[in-house]
Amino acid sequence: MPLNRGWSLIRAQLIASQIRKAKLDDKVPNLPIIYLPGILGTKLFDRQKQAFIWGDHRSVFTKSDYEYEHPNAQHSPRVLATEQLHAFSIVPYLVSTLVTQELKDVLETALGYREGQDLFFLAHDWRADHRLLVDAIDREVNRLRIVFGESQPFIIIAQSASNLAIRYWLRHTTPENRALVAKWYAFGPPWHGTFQALSMMETGYYAGSGYLHGFSSDDVCGCPFVYQLLPPNPVVIDNYGRALSDFDIYDEACWKHYRLGPYKTSISSAQNQRVREALVQNLQCAKRFTDAVSGINADEQAVPQVWYLSDNNITLKAAIYGRERWYLQAKEIKREFPHLVTQALTIGDDHLPLEGLLQYWRAPIVRDRYQHPWGESFAFISQASTHRALINHTPNLRSLAFDIATERRNKKV
Repeated sequence: MPLNRGWSLIRAQLIASQIRKAKLDDKVPNLPIIYLPGILGTKLFDRQKQAFIWGDHRSVFTKSDYEYEHPNAQHSPRVLATEQLHAFSIVPYLVSTLVTQELKDVLETALGYREGQDLFFLAHDWRADHRLLVDAIDREVNRLRIVFGESQPFIIIAQSASNLAIRYWLRHTTPENRALVAKWYAFGPPWHGTFQALSMMETGYYAGSGYLHGFSSDDVCGCPFVYQLLPPNPVVIDNYGRALSDFDIYDEACWKHYRLGPYKTSISSAQNQRVREALVQNLQCAKRFTDAVSGINADEQAVPQVWYLSDNNITLKAAIYGRERWYLQAKEIKREFPHLVTQALTIGDDHLPLEGLLQYWRAPIVRDRYQHPWGESFAFISQASTHRALINHTPNLRSLAFDIATERRNKKV
C-alpha cells in the first residue's frame, strides 16, 4: 500500500473518532451523496485501444489521441468516461497520487458510506460542454428518486468546474428537485472563470512534465469545457500596466490579433485547423453558458450551501500581454514584471482569486478550522495550498464530515 494511502486511512480513523466523541455517529440511514468530479477527474477509456488513456501511468508514458469528438447519434463514441479517478497510479501498487480517494476514505470510515450504495461518483467526460453534465445530473437525480423514493433528500458535492453545472441545473430544474437537495458542498467553485483556462490553452496539460506525454494545446483548445471556464470580463494589461481596452474574450478577431489558443502559431496540423473552425461556435456556446450561471438567482440561493475556498496562494487577477506573448503564470509575472505584481496578482488558491468569489454571499464566512456553524450555510476559507488540494485538505475533510453528520441527524425521520 502506498504511504499516502496509509496516511489517508489513519486520518479517516481520526476524524471518525472525533465524530464519535461529538456524539454525531447516529445509527440512521445516510443521506445519499452525488459527487461530481472536476476537470481531469474521470478516467478516459479508448475503445479502439481497449485501454485507459487517462487515469494512470500510461497517460504520461504513452502518447494518446485526446482530441475531443462531439457526441453524434449516428456513431458510437471512441472514448468513454464512465469511471471515477480516485487515484492516479504512477508505479502500480507502490506510488500513486490520490485524487478523490482521501475524501472517499473519510466518507466511508467516518460516516459509513459505501460507494455504489449511498455514495455515487458521477463520472463524466469533463472535456465536453457542461450542459451535457447538467443532463447527466438530471438523469442521476431521477434514478435516485426511483431507488430511494420520491421524497428522499440527497447531498451534492462538486469539485471545481462541476459547480458551474450544479448552478446551471439548480436554475433550470423543477422546484421538486431543488427541494430534495439537503446540502450542496462546493469545493473551489470558479464563479468568475479562471485564467488557468487560457494557460492550459497556451501550454497544454502534462501530468508529469512537458518532457512526457499529455494533452497538447490543440487537444485542450478542442474541448468545449475550457471556453466555459474563461473569465467573462478579464482584465488584460500590457507590460507597462496599461489596460487593453479593445480586448473581448468572446470575439474571434481578438484571438487572431493577440494569438490566443489555436492562433498561437501558424496552422501546424489538421487538428489545429479543426480547432480554428470550431472556435466561433465554442465561444458563442461559452458566452451563453456563462450568462446563464452569472449573477444572483433566488432559486439557487434557497438551497443550503457550503463553499470551500483558500487564500493560501497567489494567482492572477489580470493577465499580461507584452513582448508579443502572454504571461499567465504567477511565477513568470513575478520574475519578468515585478513592477506589475500588485496589478496582476492577488491572494487565492493557485487558480482562483478569492476576490469576487464571495460577492453575493450572505451566509457566515469562517476561517477557524474547528468551529463551524454545522447544519447551516457557510463559506470556509482554509489554508489549502492549491486548488486541487481543496478536496484533500484535512480541515476541509473534517468540516465536511461534521456537517454531513449534522445534516443526517437533522433530516432523520
